This record gives sequence, C-alpha cells and structure tokens, in this order.
Amino acid sequence: MNKKLKILLVIVFLVIIAYFFAANRIYNMMTITHPNCQSSYMERRRENTPTNFKGEYDTPDTEIDVSAYQMESYEEVNFASREDNLKISGWFVPASTESDRTIIVVHGADMCKRNSNVLIASGMLTRNGFNVLMIDLRNHGDSEIVSDHFAAGTEEYRDVLGAYDWLLAQGYQPRNIGVMGVSMGAVTSINAFSLEKGVAAIWADSSFTDIPTVLEDQLALNGFPIFMKKGVLTIASSDGYNLESITPIKAIEDHAERPIMITHGTEDKWINVSAAEMLYANAGPNAELWIFEDAHHVESMFIDPFTYQERMVAFFENALEN
Repeated sequence: MNKKLKILLVIVFLVIIAYFFAANRIYNMMTITHPNCQSSYMERRRENTPTNFKGEYDTPDTEIDVSAYQMESYEEVNFASREDNLKISGWFVPASTESDRTIIVVHGADMCKRNSNVLIASGMLTRNGFNVLMIDLRNHGDSEIVSDHFAAGTEEYRDVLGAYDWLLAQGYQPRNIGVMGVSMGAVTSINAFSLEKGVAAIWADSSFTDIPTVLEDQLALNGFPIFMKKGVLTIASSDGYNLESITPIKAIEDHAERPIMITHGTEDKWINVSAAEMLYANAGPNAELWIFEDAHHVESMFIDPFTYQERMVAFFENALEN
C-alpha cells in the first residue's frame, strides 16, 4: 500500500470518527431527559401541583392568571406501563361534578406532569365535567428511569396505554376515555391512540409527523448541517431506539370512527405548522384542524385560554359518551 493511500485511509477514518462523535453529541443534546423535573425549563415549575401552580408559558413575564384552573384535590397514583411493566407515576383529579368521562393528559419531552400547560389543560377539563389522569412518561418526572434519553414516542406510548389500562381497572369504560397530549406528548398520544381502539378520542397539540422530518428541522434550528441526520439516527439505534418504528403520520391513519383534533400555532419554531396540516390530511373524515394564529410552540392555551378551553371541552363532550 503506497503512502498516499495510507494517508487517504487515515483521513477517511478520522472523518468518520469525527462525524459520529458529532452525531453522538447532537443526539445527547436533543434527546436528554432530566428525571424528577430537573430540566432548566422546569426550574420554576418543580413545586407545581394540581392544587397550586403557576401559569408561566416561558418566563415570569409570560405568566397568566390560572386561578380558575386550580384543582381542589388530587390523588397520587402509580401503575405499570403496558408490555414492559415500568412504574409510571400519575395524578388523578376527579371532575368538579361526578363524571364517568376521563382524559389522560400527556406532557412533552424533558418536561413532566408539573408543567404549566399540562396543569392548565387539566384544570380546564376538570372544571367542565371530566376526570383527568396526568402522567409522567418513563424517564421523566417521578416515573421509572431506565435511560437518560427519551424515545420520541416510540416507547413512551406504552405508558399512555398503561394509564388506559389503569382506568379500565378502576371501572371506567373505553367509550368514556380520551387522551390529550402536547408536543412529544401529542406524538406519544397519537401512537397510543392508533394501537388501542378503546381510546375514544384524541386532542393533539403541536405534534410532529415523523422523526426524520422533525430532526431536519431541529438540526437547522440549532445550526447543524442536515447531513448529520443519518448519524444521529444511527447513534439512536446503537442506544437501542428505533426512532422510525412508529410515526404519527402513519399512526393517525384509518381511524374514521374516532374523533381527532389536531391543533398547532403558526409561529411554532420547534415543529413547523405544516406538520399539523400533513397529519390532518392523513387523518380521515373524523379529524378537525385548528391552526392558531401567532402562537408559538404549545402557546395557544396561554394566548387565549377561554377559546382553548371552549373548543377542547366541546370536542370531548361531543366525542365521549355522557
């Protein structure tokens, strides 16, 4: 082997090493989780509970009045995820009036059930006749930790199905159980909805369509070249995650008999609003699309809580049996 070829091979080898080193750093940055609500975003929200929480969207100057959505009581519950039996933590809040209708509420990536958007949505529902089960997904909040990364809904859907199974064990009926998710919680909820026909309806706020598409958006948003996508997916696979095994854009198909609400803000920089339009196009005749003008990622309920509550309550009232 001549000297030039050896040098070329060394250069190629070093480029490959550098590529996957960078891909690993990007993967860790984008999918890291902080158990017990320890992410920097959750710093001011870690003490939130259903009976006492703040209504901050982002920073203190974005706080809204949430006194109407504070709940009177809650029960701490634990149950097993479906299939892999991880311990999932939840808060069960009964409706303000006796009700058989219950909504599972699911938080986003690296957040937890203490996040303001989860609690506001839950308060909107409980004051209007719905029981609510807020959950911490695996590797988040108070649920069981098996990894320091999230799987973008490709494994977490089992936690939502575990919540559904727990509700059945308490005597609630499938026709009376819906699910509401925000961001990755919407992704996870769509995946669970597709696999459990007993979930009667879904409200999906700010979901993406599939990992390759949202990964491209996130790479661009963070200033990384798009060609890093394949490396990040390869690193995820080596970590045990097939992030393309189940995707919302496919999971949302063929549910014509069950109501679906897809909502998104036009100014969302994390997940482009076009994702909602594509999901809606795939969802079938029982789907509705609500595009909220001038709203950033999962911001609609903070900009106009009255309209958000009105539409969400009306959706579930029509979708679930009384």
